Amino acid sequence: MKRTVKTMIAGVAALSMGCAQAPSSGTVSTSLVMTGSSQASTIAKYKIQHPWLSLFMPAAVALTPPAMTDASGRNVSLTKAWIVIKEIELKATEVADSAEVEGASDGIEFQGPYVVDLLSAQPASLGVAEIPAGVYRRIKMKLEKDAVMPAEAPAGLSGNSIYFEATVAGNQVTYSAADGTEFQIGGAGGVDLSDNANLLLGVKLADLFKMIDMSSVTSNVAISASNRVPGTNLCPLIDASASDLYTCFRKGLEKAGKLGKDSDGDHEIEADEDEVHD
Repeated sequence: MKRTVKTMIAGVAALSMGCAQAPSSGTVSTSLVMTGSSQASTIAKYKIQHPWLSLFMPAAVALTPPAMTDASGRNVSLTKAWIVIKEIELKATEVADSAEVEGASDGIEFQGPYVVDLLSAQPASLGVAEIPAGVYRRIKMKLEKDAVMPAEAPAGLSGNSIYFEATVAGNQVTYSAADGTEFQIGGAGGVDLSDNANLLLGVKLADLFKMIDMSSVTSNVAISASNRVPGTNLCPLIDASASDLYTCFRKGLEKAGKLGKDSDGDHEIEADEDEVHD
């Protein structure tokens, strides 16, 4: 059944895990939360200085920094960032092997589609799934371009799986991708799921823009598969061979992604918590 992600107040994932039953033999009950923090230093952490303030504001929200810049130092103001994920699978290997079939659906743990506002004030809960116990080093997400859009989604997301709106040095810029392929985050350090756990999936949007040189953007532009905006040395930290901004953004989402264990349910991957990618 198709369903749209509804953003939830911080702590719901932790609460639902606390109420979960003991895992069945060989499996663990795992919740997954997604956010798109714009901060370079955190995933989605809003530290409450006084406990009584928690009555009026959540303990964790996706943060928007006062200023973002691209690789050339140009000012970036990101106003919309949405992604649509059809399904999610966790893998024990860091990279795909030759026997792995792209798009195979025999190991899906979270079934969407999930329509996620990466700039939402609240991290989005993708639910709870029973997953085989083990160490996981990669997360595979199949993108979805044909999902039913919620009323709050921007018109530019319709028919696309990724949509951004931003102002770059005063120029209006959009990025859209009608991409139904896989988006993966992997790393040598694994997440040990030997017990019930909360997982946090994040895209560090400030890091994404910081890795892309957008100095070739000198007027309003819509970046898409049919208007890739070519250039040279645009994102060497993402892909040195990339020759257009469209490729930089698409591949950069994986580079700026993080997956880790959120043991205390505060929507932040901390130094002592397992993570797949840093």
